[in-house]
Amino acid sequence: MTLEQIFFDNSSKAARKAMLLQGHEETSDHRAAALLWLRKNYKRKINHLAEHQLINHFQTESAIINKGYLTDTLAQYDQRRTEGSLPMSQFYRESYRLYDPTERARFFAQLPKVDTPDNLWIYKPGNNSRGRGIKILWEFDELREKYAAFGDRPITSKREQGIIQRYIHNPLLLEGRKSELRVYWLVASVDPLMVLIYPQTTVRLNSLPYKLDDFDNQLVHVTNVYQQKNHPGYDPSVVLKWKFEDFGRYLSQELGIVDADYLQVQLIPQIRRILLTISLAAREKLKMHYPEQGDCFAVFGADLMLDENLTPWLLEVQKSPGLSFNDDVKRDVIPPMLGEAAKIMLEIRNRRLNNQPLSGLQSVKKYQWVTNEAEV
Repeated sequence: MTLEQIFFDNSSKAARKAMLLQGHEETSDHRAAALLWLRKNYKRKINHLAEHQLINHFQTESAIINKGYLTDTLAQYDQRRTEGSLPMSQFYRESYRLYDPTERARFFAQLPKVDTPDNLWIYKPGNNSRGRGIKILWEFDELREKYAAFGDRPITSKREQGIIQRYIHNPLLLEGRKSELRVYWLVASVDPLMVLIYPQTTVRLNSLPYKLDDFDNQLVHVTNVYQQKNHPGYDPSVVLKWKFEDFGRYLSQELGIVDADYLQVQLIPQIRRILLTISLAAREKLKMHYPEQGDCFAVFGADLMLDENLTPWLLEVQKSPGLSFNDDVKRDVIPPMLGEAAKIMLEIRNRRLNNQPLSGLQSVKKYQWVTNEAEV
């Protein structure tokens, strides 16, 4: 097996381009590759890896990338969380898995007798990405009728496995618009637990100014570039992405609400604690069905929204998150982020092959540690 070469499937064009730009070498033979980077059909490959051959997925990663399973994973861990992690209520909005009859009943039971616009919730399909299927709700008769048909039975159809989450009604506004952060993070190992964050995030904005009405207008409420660009009312002259440093300058210079060093001194440490909590919550699930030989890792995306009090709220976790880099904002982030992630994983692999300790990794440059049990 080649020490440093990477195999990419045909669906991983952006990742391939990014890593080759960063000096990594490619092989067309998946059997000879040190690292497999796949977007599709990866579950068939996980159980056929060579010794310490790397693959960029966990068999059970749905525990955090599916919105319903993420909610359940966090809720289970919240009952037994350890020191250093966060209470779920501090970073994840009140949520109910509507496909679970117990949680479904709890949600409808806590609703007021009369629907009012100040009781806002957001419905999210469990498996959809790019903001598809999201709805802002304050009237629930239609939802009650829909779920009444299921009675007290669980819903097994993935198309119906959505969650409903309390809406963030006071988002931090940038130029009057809703925004969210896309954070890239690396689960390099689950045993020992080794998790890192890439501290250069991207910022995404909505097209239209925010206001608490017109709930069906995705240009106002759904902060997703795909949804914005595919909306019939989209104005292509509107800037939808900011660099992280531009975001920091806006908060400190335009709004005057933070110090110049706020991003790295305060915000990134807050996000690290959120990622630590997710990692600890998901660890045992990610270890399930682990390959007998070979090793799993993943570069995840985490979408977070800040409210007007600068509290970051986790919206979702994504696998192989938006890795194209056709604009200036992502061009500064994606290639170095992926390139360093691959270097970290290849160093871990080589150390494992040579029975060397995993402490003191030389390939960690810009990434920051969320947790590193190899150093304990």
